[in-house]
Amino acid sequence: MPLENSKDSRSRFVQLFMSHEKQIYRYILSLMPHSQDAQDVLQETAIALYKKMDDYDPSRPFAPWAFRFAYHMTLKHREKSTRWRRFLDDDLMKEIASRQAMLIPELDQRREYLKECLAEVPDDKRAMLTDYYFEEESIDVIAEKQNKSVEATYKALQRIRKTLMHCIQGKMHASGMSVT
Repeated sequence: MPLENSKDSRSRFVQLFMSHEKQIYRYILSLMPHSQDAQDVLQETAIALYKKMDDYDPSRPFAPWAFRFAYHMTLKHREKSTRWRRFLDDDLMKEIASRQAMLIPELDQRREYLKECLAEVPDDKRAMLTDYYFEEESIDVIAEKQNKSVEATYKALQRIRKTLMHCIQGKMHASGMSVT
């Protein structure tokens, strides 16, 4: 049953897209690792999805429907850009897209476990992770902030990552998921 052509349905569609935007972006990023190109494709995908919103069946999952659009927008972008043709041929890109789609539930679950595990990390260590991964600060800057040597900061980040990995693997094992 397609969405009704009304202001409410458009609002609902925008909500759906916004709640899946990061997931769609990660999907696109798996097909074209340059973030600026992926952002461009995400915008093109959003426009295409919006134009076709009346074709969306709300009784079906939104993400797979959106991924099909994202895949085709990625192909279009690749055709326009000669640099991407050198890196991925069409068969390899199809294989990556197929495997990515199969891994989505596991990756989503791992992300949830990561959130849970991060909540267990002390504030000062979480600040280091935030500075390094989200603020993209260098180890030198973080070390200075923490009043530690570069080597000690690097080792601390290693230990935090290892602790998070073990935490996630433990949660996966406890839930019966395979740990790879």
